[in-house]
Amino acid sequence: MKYRRIFENGYSYFLTLVTHERKPLLIEHINLLRYAVKLSKEKYDYILDAIVILPDHIHMIITPEIATDYPKVITHIKRSFVYGVNEKLEEDFKSQLSNSKYKRKHSGIWQERYYEHTIRDEQDFKTRLDYIHFNPVKHQYVTAAKDWEHSSFNKFIKLGEYNIGWCDFENDIDFE
Repeated sequence: MKYRRIFENGYSYFLTLVTHERKPLLIEHINLLRYAVKLSKEKYDYILDAIVILPDHIHMIITPEIATDYPKVITHIKRSFVYGVNEKLEEDFKSQLSNSKYKRKHSGIWQERYYEHTIRDEQDFKTRLDYIHFNPVKHQYVTAAKDWEHSSFNKFIKLGEYNIGWCDFENDIDFE
């Protein structure tokens, strides 16, 4: 059965982009990734509702003005990032590719596919928002969501969506 994406104007989309073979290079090149997102926002009309950037993947929620633009947004971010990575690094990645991927001009930086989920309602949005902001804790990069600087978590604290101690497991009560 072929997977079909939903393209409905007015909806938000939860997206996950992963580096090829989960190479941990996104934080190392965070300014380049920020620039790639900025370029995509200049080209396509969308709201970046929430985001978390981890070393090997990104989760984000976007609300595009035109629903069919969200695959273009992803492609633009990925390509802008690839074009900005220095040639030496790109050659190192390409040298590790299979022949078929190399022939298809795979960059060796991103997985070809991405995960998409159309957000259906406010509860679904909140569930995905929590997932995004909990992700650095889940992967044990930090013990509290507030401590991960490559996230929109602090934006949502200011909006009153979270309190500063949300998912702060370092300060949990010890019941022993």
